[in-house]
Amino acid sequence: MEPAILDVHPPHQAAHSWKDFFIHIATIVIGLLIAIGLEQTVEYFHHRHLLHQAEDNLHSEIQDNRQTLAADEKQLAEIEHRMEDNLKILADLKAHRVPTEKFGLQWEWNGLQSAAWDTARNTGAIALMSYETAEDYSVIYSQQSLVNDQAWVYIRDVYKCGRPVATRKVEDLQPEEIDEAIVNSKQTLTDVHYLRDLMQSLNKIYQSEDKAL
Repeated sequence: MEPAILDVHPPHQAAHSWKDFFIHIATIVIGLLIAIGLEQTVEYFHHRHLLHQAEDNLHSEIQDNRQTLAADEKQLAEIEHRMEDNLKILADLKAHRVPTEKFGLQWEWNGLQSAAWDTARNTGAIALMSYETAEDYSVIYSQQSLVNDQAWVYIRDVYKCGRPVATRKVEDLQPEEIDEAIVNSKQTLTDVHYLRDLMQSLNKIYQSEDKAL
């Protein structure tokens, strides 16, 4: 909806004296001031509504992301234990021992959302915030982005580890395939540890920004 604009029209009758002339000028000036004032008032309330809506959306999205992060941390701990068990199984196979556990790869990841942040930037709401507030939100969403990016690395790792046993048993792997699986599993664990560190850092950021936001 476009803001209402007050049109100011000059008088249709000609001024017959200096007094009439100045009255006409004053009328035009007052009309312009009223129009400008109304436009600025409408713009002020529009910006105020835009800012409050953006802050509400950001707060809600961050709270949802915190819950998602907690759930993903549990899932990450499970896959970490699973990869450690898989390495033991692969080590047994390499040493020609019968594994005591079953090789498995199950993972789950929900990911962190940024729709409210993207919308706030696209609508210009971020520019209406104080520098400190905008910076606080930027720190949070930058760290969330790092977590999401590293999560994709971890997910690709898991699929890479599971590819050799997608259609056959782990016991049927050739020696060179076992060696490759060990390398891939160790790399996955390294990436999982880095992802966990990023998630822990994000948790600390959430906690430090609780009072600020």
